[in-house]
Amino acid sequence: MVTEKAAVPVLSRILAQLQRGDIQIPSAPAVVMDLRLLVGNPDSKIEAIVALLERDQALVARVLQLGRSAASFSRGGKANDLPSIINRVGFRQIGIVVETVWTNGCFQIPDDRYRPVAARLSRRSLARALAMRALAEQQRMDAFSAYLAGLFADVGASFLLWAIVNKSRGKPPDVQDALAFICEHHEAIGSAVLKRWGHTELVIGLVRRHHAPVAPAQSARLWNLFIVAEQIARELTQEDDLTVESPWPPPELLEQCAGEVNSTEEQRAQLVAKLHDEYAGVLDALLA
Repeated sequence: MVTEKAAVPVLSRILAQLQRGDIQIPSAPAVVMDLRLLVGNPDSKIEAIVALLERDQALVARVLQLGRSAASFSRGGKANDLPSIINRVGFRQIGIVVETVWTNGCFQIPDDRYRPVAARLSRRSLARALAMRALAEQQRMDAFSAYLAGLFADVGASFLLWAIVNKSRGKPPDVQDALAFICEHHEAIGSAVLKRWGHTELVIGLVRRHHAPVAPAQSARLWNLFIVAEQIARELTQEDDLTVESPWPPPELLEQCAGEVNSTEEQRAQLVAKLHDEYAGVLDALLA
């Protein structure tokens, strides 16, 4: 999975545990896995999706909260019950809501020094996912896969942050040392997490090399969108990417990928303005 050695002893030990498989990647909830199958089936009925989601009442409560609070996910107005929300937003969109809700609570960090890092990773992931969805819709690409790629690009960083805090025997390393470790290993770990969670090779392939200087062969079109979405996320959050040592994306790469998807600076500014309230609304609903 990963091969380089970390300089900090506790991180070296955690790296070795990861290599041996001693630190297990948690499974995705059965409800989430089953929902992906239903969402991808054109013959699925709304009653089947409602029945599936109602197996997890905590998840339903969060979906309802998000559907009622975040105008972005209701796509046309607020709704008061689960069937109404699903009927209004559609199956793919409810899949997006559920993936966002459960991922937001997946890796809880019980350390005050590390919580701001985890929160920043979550903000960036949400902003990038919304940007990916919007860009994919403009390009007539699969917006669901694009959203997932944006949402989960840094899942390896979130998992490593959780592992560092929970496996360091009460003595987590300095945050900056942990971030350097995460920068080095999060792509490989992220692809392993997504494979465990049953994602498509399209999404996994992008996550495995999302900071590469050239596009992954199997995900080139999606990667071009991803680079542009990274810049939009940077502007939405007003924060740099914690998972790379230098500002990302670099100007020359952004220019290249923006050219591939016909995205001008003016168009990106318009998209940032369009997504601003959506991003703020979803973020507020997730934090409520």
